[in-house]
Amino acid sequence: MFVTAGSGVLLSLFVMCLVMGPLVTSAEERVLSDATDQLVNGTTTLYVDVKSSTWRPRGRVSFPVVPSLRMKLHSAGIAVVQNQTDPHDLILKVEYREERGRQFRIGLYETDIAFVASLEHPTEGELLRLVIRESSGLTESTNAPYLEVLRKFETNPYFYFLGDIIKGFVVSRRDTIGSLIEGLRRLQVKEEPITVSPTDELPSTASTLPTFETLYAGLAREKTIQELGRLQDPRAVPVLIALLEHADPGVRLASVLALESIRDAKSRSAIERLAKQDLDQEVRAAAKAALPTLPGF
Repeated sequence: MFVTAGSGVLLSLFVMCLVMGPLVTSAEERVLSDATDQLVNGTTTLYVDVKSSTWRPRGRVSFPVVPSLRMKLHSAGIAVVQNQTDPHDLILKVEYREERGRQFRIGLYETDIAFVASLEHPTEGELLRLVIRESSGLTESTNAPYLEVLRKFETNPYFYFLGDIIKGFVVSRRDTIGSLIEGLRRLQVKEEPITVSPTDELPSTASTLPTFETLYAGLAREKTIQELGRLQDPRAVPVLIALLEHADPGVRLASVLALESIRDAKSRSAIERLAKQDLDQEVRAAAKAALPTLPGF
């Protein structure tokens, strides 16, 4: 789907949310002209302009929107200025809304989150837009619906990897799906064990403390794997094959199912190995079930 935006065109990719319900995530990427491409290429300094609101009592948003955004941008190698008067290349305009959802008890309601991020150039207008909606999706075991919707929002691949998406678009001309793949690969590299020789200095205590990124890494990874499987983009195959070696059987299982959806012949040998040798019964069963769907069976 193509929609007009300013002087350019935004390519719209609509993505079903990774929770039950009718909510939708959408990503719109502008196709840049050569002139605009030269202006934007390599820009890595942003000013973040955030507006937030909530329906909840006292009217205060508990979620730290600005710190979370800054962390994501910094981790992707993007500099963020403090003030609008400081020199910057682009503006990230964000609207974060907490809306009243459905009633689940007398006088008690769920919270729905609506998040709109627009990356804008001072003269060229809007370049990239992401729209994410999440709902707590209550079950009988849910005791804290607000915390549940925040957890779902923070692990939504398009929010979790927002820094990678922006950097990919601005620096590498990578589309949104490509940035999700790259973000998943970056998580995998960060998890590789660090070997310390006797002559090395031990890492500082601060450097080993968990960040918000590492706190939600596991669930965000599994959601991203599921999303790549749903999108069926063959570019994801190499990283998904690599994740078949992950220590967590949940990651291996999600990767098998994603590769089954993509149906790329290159994944056959790796899935055959899991079907015979994986220590987890569920992973073995999923791998065996996937084999007949792959090319060359």
